[in-house]
Amino acid sequence: MKTTPRICTRKKRFATREAAEEVAARADVTLRAYKCELCHQYHLTSRTKGMKTPVHELAGRLNDLT
Repeated sequence: MKTTPRICTRKKRFATREAAEEVAARADVTLRAYKCELCHQYHLTSRTKGMKTPVHELAGRLNDLT
């Protein structure tokens, strides 16, 4: 995912993917973590097309099936 410098500076940064996904798991909307090519940290996005499904979403789907 390409992030412009303007967007990068406005977004919250996370040092690890795990930290970003922890916040995403508590959000009211579906969010995904991605590594920014500019700052080399992690941001969250609501865009999900072509992105890896986070562990917390997979666990939630398994719980729904049981």
